[in-house]
Amino acid sequence: MENHVQRQIIQFNRMFKRYDDIYRRAARKFNMPELALWILYVLREEPKCTQKDLVDMLLQSKQSIHSALKTLVKDGYVELECSEDNHRSKHIHLTEAGAALAEGTADKIVRAEKIAFLSLTDSERETILELFEHLTSALQKEMQKVQ
Repeated sequence: MENHVQRQIIQFNRMFKRYDDIYRRAARKFNMPELALWILYVLREEPKCTQKDLVDMLLQSKQSIHSALKTLVKDGYVELECSEDNHRSKHIHLTEAGAALAEGTADKIVRAEKIAFLSLTDSERETILELFEHLTSALQKEMQKVQ
């Protein structure tokens, strides 16, 4: 029984790594850093988010997000705009050049994801999401016990 479970964990981890590699290869194909691609991806869905929002959504360090944003700003793809209610917080939004870049990169990924997701039935999609959420929560709980 335990060997069977261990094989399943190994199989799951391989699939998860393969899934992650799909996005890494896409970034390479677009000749851009993976984190920059993810930032464009998020900005298409959340047009005026903050650096903190990106940290929370992408689960990356503040320093990594800051560095990637700095490059995107320097290259003219995003702009930072002071928030009206909190001047320390800056909203990030795509420039015209950034929107064009996102159209040729992140938007293509979103379309591919939708096509792949639509290859499943609604019930299958719901089941995958439910089970993955359950597994993620259980693993997070167990990892908190690890010292």
